[in-house]
Amino acid sequence: MLVRSGVSWDKTSDVVIIGYGIGGAVSAITAAESGAEAIILEKQSPETKHNNTSMSGGIYITPPDVQSGLEYMTALCRVAGMPNMLWTDRAIIRAWAEYAATGRQWVEERGGSIFPNPGVGEHPQLPGGAMLSKHRFRGMGIGLARFLDDQVKAKKVSVLYETRAVRLLTNLRGRVVGVEAETTQNGQTRRLRIRASRAVVLAPGGFEYDEETKLNYLRVYPTYFTGSAALTGDGIRMALDVGAQLWHMNCVSARLVMKFPGIANAFTPDHLGKAALGKGPGKGDEAIPVTSGYIIVDGDGRRYTSENIAGHALYYELALFDTHRLVYPRVPSYIIFDRRRLENGPLPLVTSGPAGQTGIYRWSADNGKEVERGWIKTADTVRGLARKVGISAEALERTVKTFNRYCEKGKDPDFSRKTKELIPLESAPYCAVDLWPGGPNTQGGPRRNSRGQILNADGKPIPGLYGCGELGSVYGMLYPGGGGNITEGFAFGRIVGENAAREKGVS
Repeated sequence: MLVRSGVSWDKTSDVVIIGYGIGGAVSAITAAESGAEAIILEKQSPETKHNNTSMSGGIYITPPDVQSGLEYMTALCRVAGMPNMLWTDRAIIRAWAEYAATGRQWVEERGGSIFPNPGVGEHPQLPGGAMLSKHRFRGMGIGLARFLDDQVKAKKVSVLYETRAVRLLTNLRGRVVGVEAETTQNGQTRRLRIRASRAVVLAPGGFEYDEETKLNYLRVYPTYFTGSAALTGDGIRMALDVGAQLWHMNCVSARLVMKFPGIANAFTPDHLGKAALGKGPGKGDEAIPVTSGYIIVDGDGRRYTSENIAGHALYYELALFDTHRLVYPRVPSYIIFDRRRLENGPLPLVTSGPAGQTGIYRWSADNGKEVERGWIKTADTVRGLARKVGISAEALERTVKTFNRYCEKGKDPDFSRKTKELIPLESAPYCAVDLWPGGPNTQGGPRRNSRGQILNADGKPIPGLYGCGELGSVYGMLYPGGGGNITEGFAFGRIVGENAAREKGVS
């Protein structure tokens, strides 16, 4: 939206940041440390901690050095079958590697409590992948959010809560000079014009809860997400309004999730009952005994993928469309398990997401409340379960019998399931839950360069406008694993904060 000289401003700051997630917070902290005044606009209230930061697992992925990070990120961004085509520019890949490699040091220098977490990123077969390490914030997502809050307060960054950015304001030369926002105080809504004398940073998150945008850009619909319901694509609309170019719009960090009526958020299944068995700091997947089994089947009652799930890429397998029946046969899919898993603790993850510390939904310890609600379907026989679910009884019974036979032999010739997970389904009641495409977050949004500047349709920077976080993420089709967007939020939050603070003031 064009504003002319002489406009009346309600507030002024050197840098105005839209969104109080990781990218927004880190960019504000960095701008303040670079000598600029910063202000954050956050549309949720200060009491609401239901953002993707607090709902996350608080994991940070760390390459041991720049070269390893560069190798891994380049391989991650390479388009399959086209070695010279990359989802992301090489200069951006280098910037990610340089800042990701020093991110842990940046956190610790500011008093952040972060400790090693067993495991590496996803796709360790890629060059440099096995070198990545994971660290976790003490207190997980809540601890991460608390660390950022403390730093924002220490740097005297102002946060305007219940203030939703509506549009970007530009001058006659096309430079972004401010933000128009709506604020709610004492039940009354009014408009604010907030001037940015140096730059505006777009960091409001993705479009996980914007149904129209998901329908038009994602590879399969419906897709449900486990993060904050406040992420409704505001940044997409604001960026398009000033001529921004979009990228990575069909890319997501996603898999199979559970979605139930009356709850906005989806839930990530804890397939093996790891949460109930004490998964936590210092305990890797291999150290946890597996005492219950499960399989995943499609609408025809057949297994179609390895249950050794790539946690943030399985989504792409769900986009298979049957052009004769005109359906997505894998949407929904179904997790099939028996009494042992039912008794093995809450079915979803309770370390993050809506069943985690944010308390959006309190899942019962024995899954009994959810069985009563009909979210978990049960039956005394596999055939009876199939009828309740609405799939072929013959097909599901055949699939379960075949899987049980593989368990007896200790080998899965169809999908190479991990041997320790080959536990037969033989203890009634047999159970099923609908599974839908979905996961933590979208990745698409306005395209940025290695300095974090948002680009227009011609690939040139829009003056005075920067972006960071999952809105226009640097990740393409593949995602580096749990904590990838946290790593990116810290890396590009720092990049953007430094560069925005260096912008020349605009009269």
